[in-house]
Amino acid sequence: MDTILDLDLDFFVWPVAHWRGSTGRLEDDECEHLASEDEVRSFLEQRCHLRRDPKIPGQQFVEHRDAFTVWRRWLQDGELHAPFGVMHVDAHADLGLGDGGWVYLVAELLAFPVDKRSEPRLGSDALNSSNYLAFAIANRWVRDLTYVFPTNPFPPRRVGSGGSGTPSPEETIRKLCIATNQHHLEDQPPVEDLMRMHFQNSDWKTGLIELKQYRPEDTTALVVATQAPAPLRAEPVVPFHLTPSDAFEFSAFTHIVVAQSPQFTPESADKLLPVIAEYFTPS
Repeated sequence: MDTILDLDLDFFVWPVAHWRGSTGRLEDDECEHLASEDEVRSFLEQRCHLRRDPKIPGQQFVEHRDAFTVWRRWLQDGELHAPFGVMHVDAHADLGLGDGGWVYLVAELLAFPVDKRSEPRLGSDALNSSNYLAFAIANRWVRDLTYVFPTNPFPPRRVGSGGSGTPSPEETIRKLCIATNQHHLEDQPPVEDLMRMHFQNSDWKTGLIELKQYRPEDTTALVVATQAPAPLRAEPVVPFHLTPSDAFEFSAFTHIVVAQSPQFTPESADKLLPVIAEYFTPS
């Protein structure tokens, strides 16, 4: 069975930048620690058990949304077989949050038969780098998903969440989406960006992602109502695991994809991309 190492360069940058208002590169003074080349090699070899010989098939790109396109191509070419496992090693969950893409997913894409979902619309209100994993799950490509989040050695702080006491639009949407879970603060996961409505019973602790189709007119109620409307139907569940980086280890990767994610990484982090590229053959 195939298992993909789905790696984002921002995993090696601390502190994690959330909800940035800027679309430019992260400034160096916003980065308190950048992993060294030796630290990256150690993670790839000791935690992921990759070797420079033999290499595994892989692909590098700028935006993480392109993972969806690469997986689709590999599936069509027979280089990858669904359902496959995904080890998502990233500073962000990439299941959706902070934009309108989830509305398109639950109200439009899930209404199509499964074999008609593999070419979704792209954009801030459709498939993008913050939600592509949910779209891969909607295509029933993913067998199980593990989100490996970085353990931050520094006190957490947000970057670019709005100035003068005024929350950014992204922050407002985030709060609305989180409000749909009907959970108390003590039930919050150790990461900020899990979209609760995508989990069985809207509860991340079930460890089961269960995408649900809704009527378009019900999507507003999902973020403003005290009681979520009943879905039209639910997708098969996908097991979900949440793992801190210092507890992660896996030794059976068959493929790797690597995203630069310039909005969340400084230019100084780009020197790590050739190091990662030593462990895969472009495919």
